[in-house]
Amino acid sequence: MKKLSLFVLFIFLVPFISFAAFPVDYQESLDITTQDKSFTLKSNTVKVSATRPMKPMNEFTLTYSFDKPNIKSIKFTSNMEMNMGKYEYEGIKTSNKVFTVKQILVKCMSGRTKWYTKADITYTDGKTETMYVFFDVK
Repeated sequence: MKKLSLFVLFIFLVPFISFAAFPVDYQESLDITTQDKSFTLKSNTVKVSATRPMKPMNEFTLTYSFDKPNIKSIKFTSNMEMNMGKYEYEGIKTSNKVFTVKQILVKCMSGRTKWYTKADITYTDGKTETMYVFFDVK
């Protein structure tokens, strides 16, 4: 009976634990929930804007506008690694300096509302850089 109780507890805790950890610590300066923000990277400057409000199960768009046209591609990843839908997206290049990504995020089973999107940026010279933005999906 004790083993069964531990097993049931484990089954219920795994989804909550898997959503608890971010690959980087939350930083308010990277939070775009209420306003668009600009960020200085090693090889460029980027303004990140979002369609708002960001709500569970509603599509929203992130737009990354760069100062220099030296971006080859961007791969976007959100913190939804369980089998709950798509969480990796290729950025759509809309001009030499602008990439967009449309996302739909689900409502977290644990009740958390803080999400992140990681952008893996590949430059035309082959160098790469990673940046994160955070937002609330309520």
